[in-house]
Amino acid sequence: MNWKAISAVVAIVAVAAFVWYVLERSATTVTEPPAPGDELVEDTKPVKTVKETLAVESDPEYQQKADSIVAPPTSVDNSDEKVREAAADLSEPMAAWLTPVEQIRKWVALVEQMASNKLPSRNLPVVYNKDSFLVIETEQGLIADPANYKRWDPLISTITALDPKQVAIYYKKWSPLLETSYNELGNPQSFDNQFRTTIEHMLFVEPIPANAKLKQPKVFYEYADAKLENADALSKWMWRLGPDNMAALQAWLKELQSYL
Repeated sequence: MNWKAISAVVAIVAVAAFVWYVLERSATTVTEPPAPGDELVEDTKPVKTVKETLAVESDPEYQQKADSIVAPPTSVDNSDEKVREAAADLSEPMAAWLTPVEQIRKWVALVEQMASNKLPSRNLPVVYNKDSFLVIETEQGLIADPANYKRWDPLISTITALDPKQVAIYYKKWSPLLETSYNELGNPQSFDNQFRTTIEHMLFVEPIPANAKLKQPKVFYEYADAKLENADALSKWMWRLGPDNMAALQAWLKELQSYL
């Protein structure tokens, strides 16, 4: 499976500043009781929710900063140039990885998959080249070469160098565009819900034992421990970052979450 884009998604998606819009009309609207004979039909559709106010908006300099960032385009179509401009405003190295077309739609589709702990292998929004996965043969069996973790150092260091407050401001301003693109998928949830769910999943992942044993039944390596091998794809990718990169990414996500 191609693991090229998962972490960068959190950063660039965060490029669009957090927003929730809570549909709670029932709490403030008085409704007439049904007429005799009328049947009540329960609406079982999930309610799309987007948070109305973010913690970052309490910052005294919020409005000034919000006015100075790259404004979102008016349409999802032909929006790639604006996406890369916004990414460059946050981080030049990150912007250099955003070479595929249809950036907004691909980020939205990626987050939709990640919210279910899945990782697609095609139509990714980021090109991040890295060395091949290496293993070491020990007396106890195969283990991952610790040098593998360094493959992810540039990506994780770039993400964690982003200002979480600035990222949250971007999400706030770009959220309507992300929701518009997400609606194209026909999912009853909101993009905001799926993005928050993805962050929660990534924060929930715990480290695995050092030098976890591997096996190679076919082409790809697998964990010898069935419990580890049966874990979801998102957790496995986090483990492949290495303990230091994983901890750094989770710490950054936690700080970002505080502005949401």
